[in-house]
This record gives sequence, C-alpha cells and structure tokens, in this order.
Amino acid sequence: MGVLEQVAPNLVGVVRRDIWWMGWNTLLAWIPVGLAFVLFRGDRLSRSPFWWTGLVLFVLFLPNAPYVVTDLVHLRGDILMSDRGGPVVTAVLPVYALLIGSGFLAYYLALSAALRHLVRLGLGAWQGRVTIAAHALCAIGVFLGRWARLNSWEPVVDPHATLERIVVHLTWEWAPVLIMATFLVTWACHFMTKAIAEASYAATLRSARHFRTILPS
Repeated sequence: MGVLEQVAPNLVGVVRRDIWWMGWNTLLAWIPVGLAFVLFRGDRLSRSPFWWTGLVLFVLFLPNAPYVVTDLVHLRGDILMSDRGGPVVTAVLPVYALLIGSGFLAYYLALSAALRHLVRLGLGAWQGRVTIAAHALCAIGVFLGRWARLNSWEPVVDPHATLERIVVHLTWEWAPVLIMATFLVTWACHFMTKAIAEASYAATLRSARHFRTILPS
C-alpha cells in the first residue's frame, strides 16, 4: 500500500482499521444469496427436510444483508481518526458506500430469487405481500442484531437464551419506533437498489444487442 499511503492515507487508514469487521459483515450479507441460489430452483415446492432446513437458514440470515446500513455507527469514529491528510469525502465515505451498496445488492438478489420462485410455483400474486413480510422480518432482525447483539445462528445453538433476549428487547418501549424506522430504511434502500440494478441490467442488454448488430457478419 506504499503508493496509496502517499495518495490516499485516509483510505488506507479506514481499510486497515475496518477490514475485518467489514469483511465479516459483507460475508454474512452474501450468505442469503448463496442459499437462494441453492434453494430457489425448479418449478416445484420441495418436500425435502434439507430444503426446509435451508429455508429456515435463509430466513435467519436474510437480515444480515440490510444490517450493513447500521454500520454507519462506525462512520463518525473513522472520520475523527482520519487525521493524516486527504479528503474524507473521497476516501472514507466511498468505503462505507461500497459496504452498504454491497449489502443491499445482496438483499435485492436474494429476495428476487425467492420472488421468482413464487412465480414459478404459480404464486406470483403473493410477491407484494412476501416483499413486505421480508422487509418487516429484516427490520426486526436488524433491530435484534444491532441492539440485542443477536447473531443469526444463536436461535439454533441456544434457543432458550435467545428467546429471552428477544422478549426483553422487543418489549422495550423504543423497540416499535426503531423497528419501524429500520423497516422504512430497508424499504427505501431496497427500492433504490432494485431500480438501479434493473435499469443497469436493461442498459447492459441493450448495449449487448447493439454491439451484436454492428459486428461484421
């Protein structure tokens, strides 16, 4: 990183400070995409216990994707620690934008795979309700992850203690406000990610078709 340390010291600093937790949270965010790729294939509803186990894991891990937006709590600290010169706007903020963008792209891809599977099963009319349910599930999951420090695997490995923590935090007087705020942020970020991803995909297809038309036969 010798050259980067001279050109963008703040960028090098934030990467060195945060690479481990950012990398871990990004990995957790993309696990639902891998599960979706395995689960939501074909046009029939599987009765295999392995499939249903995978679906439970998909539901448990899905909130990890939008959870990355709460990592903005670390942003102020990184800005304050960026005292080695170089602009914060072009060094620190892009790292956080990449982290959050990656998380919501993973959320869009995982949820889209589930919705397409519903269409193949003849349940396309449920897409809207499933989308809202997914946002609500993620809002609760993000709340429990950030404020109760609950991990996705704890309901499986320690269900009794997990249930106690869930009850305690969901009965907190500020829980409804925080969950609703998280729901709105999740919905807005998913909406924007979906619009950008689908517009980019359509533009890529148009460019590819145009490129084929100008190629010599």
